[in-house]
Amino acid sequence: MVHANINHDLFRLVVEEIAGKEGVDIATVLVNAEETTDEEIATKTDLKLNIVRRILYKLHDNHLASYRRIRDTNTGWFLYYWKIDPKKAQALVNRKKRLVLNLLEQRLEHESNNDLYACVSRDSSPVPFEEAMNLSFRCPNCNEQLEYVDNTKAISFLRKRVEELKADLSATSTS
Repeated sequence: MVHANINHDLFRLVVEEIAGKEGVDIATVLVNAEETTDEEIATKTDLKLNIVRRILYKLHDNHLASYRRIRDTNTGWFLYYWKIDPKKAQALVNRKKRLVLNLLEQRLEHESNNDLYACVSRDSSPVPFEEAMNLSFRCPNCNEQLEYVDNTKAISFLRKRVEELKADLSATSTS
């Protein structure tokens, strides 16, 4: 089965991040078949069945692979027929980008809405004005003076990254 309109490099990178090189081997088998069983995948990849199953469930947990289950009338055992959707790789990447965007926006809000102070002699995380005031503008670790931190460059950098990420998400979102 040939999947048109997919970014094969992105798909490979996403699968490798989730399931390693063995995951890429399994995904390759799945991409080239309408659907197949875990046993067939194990045979085609020379991987142990338990490894194939573990990787298939990782791909399933990340919404890249799906299965249908039927009962074998002869044995009574369930058979699982697996398939993969490479187009969902972009959706997974976008979900992760939205998480990063959310964190960047929170950091930008914190940096923009607070006057920050840091220890002059230690490489410590800056604290908001209220906390610095409660500490009498002294470092709780070394008692050195806390000084105002000019974070305009950090704010500018965060704004730029937020805008870039929003633009990227806008360009690659399918929904």
